[in-house]
Amino acid sequence: KLLMREDGRQQVCIVGLQEFEVSDVQIVREYIEKGNAARSTGSTGANEESSRSHAILQLAVKRHGNESKGGKLVGKISFIDLAGSERGADTTDNDRQT
Repeated sequence: KLLMREDGRQQVCIVGLQEFEVSDVQIVREYIEKGNAARSTGSTGANEESSRSHAILQLAVKRHGNESKGGKLVGKISFIDLAGSERGADTTDNDRQT
């Protein structure tokens, strides 16, 4: 579970956030599977199995070289799944809270 906090300098910090350096696609897949296994799911009127927890996967692509801290950042992509974001018109239980 991640917790969002604001420090004394009004900077947002995510407590429990993890970052991993990988160089192989199979390792990325293993981290995705591990993250998916930790997610909460439940049934809704729109989906039999719907995520009940948010998930973020962010990939930073770096070029190896003499740059400090592991290389020069050349690109970043984020995949975000917001739990419970089904359209209201697509659900049959519109009065039910999830």
